[in-house]
Amino acid sequence: MTPESLATFVTNPVPQVVFVACLICAWPLSRFARHRITGYLMLASVAMIVALTATPNYVPPVAPTLVPPHFLTQWNEPRLVWSLLTAAPSDAEQIANIALYVPLGLAGHVLWRSVLRTTAYGFLLVLTIETAQYLIPGRAGSITDIRNNTLGTFLGALAAAAVLLAAALAGRLWRRGHTKRRLPDLPVPQPPPSDKAQSTEPQSTTRWTSSFRR
Repeated sequence: MTPESLATFVTNPVPQVVFVACLICAWPLSRFARHRITGYLMLASVAMIVALTATPNYVPPVAPTLVPPHFLTQWNEPRLVWSLLTAAPSDAEQIANIALYVPLGLAGHVLWRSVLRTTAYGFLLVLTIETAQYLIPGRAGSITDIRNNTLGTFLGALAAAAVLLAAALAGRLWRRGHTKRRLPDLPVPQPPPSDKAQSTEPQSTTRWTSSFRR
């Protein structure tokens, strides 16, 4: 996602129409999710991603920009690919690409309860979009975009997992303390009297009585 993409989204009706159409289609599709609201929020985040990154990016003629080469043309240079994958995010555009996929990671983990599955979904989504950008005017898929978007999905899923785990632990501690306060002090059960002691006393009494009678 670039500043030009954001400007295009605001000024060009095509991304806005795509976004609204995806939102309309997301509601009936969300009924197949385990939690419909969470499923709709996840599809809404996908709609925003598609509107910002999979629509034509028309650059005004007064401000021409050089379109970088598509990542499909760079696989024959492994050193370049490795340097792009291992380089730290260095500008605002890369930070924005990470942040763009964080909502997808949040909603995906709440829906699936799996960091790995959510991250894999984000990776497949960005790989599909970046590959399709080869045919979209004004777009150029890049390896750094794939890495940053996947990283954003992973960070969002990890944050959701941490929040859900903390909420579960807090609820468990609260229930344990609440149960201890409400339980009354139960009496300690006493052992029943021994049958041997009861049977011994009548026998001794009977023997003493019979000897006395003699």
